[in-house]
Amino acid sequence: MLEITRTYRAKIVNHQQVNDDLDDCGYSASKLWNVARYHTQKEWDDTGAIPSEADLKRELKDHERYSDLHSQSSQRVLEELAESFNGWFKKRKNGDTDANPPGY
Repeated sequence: MLEITRTYRAKIVNHQQVNDDLDDCGYSASKLWNVARYHTQKEWDDTGAIPSEADLKRELKDHERYSDLHSQSSQRVLEELAESFNGWFKKRKNGDTDANPPGY
């Protein structure tokens, strides 16, 4: 089976006009990541289990940081965090004692 990967390149020509908006989006994404990271760590500490991305979306969809971004962007941030935690958990399960969970 042949897998095709496409890369799209874009150039921002009105950087000064969108700079503040892009900074706001980045800030909102990092804050949502931190909220979800805290929630995941608490869940791990309480139950020994990592919440799934579906659990994260369900638990955090009403959080103010979730609504700071478009829903698809917020969902993607939570998916990335879930992927990162699952990767860490697999390494840990395979005996990698030096593996660290995703950071804030």
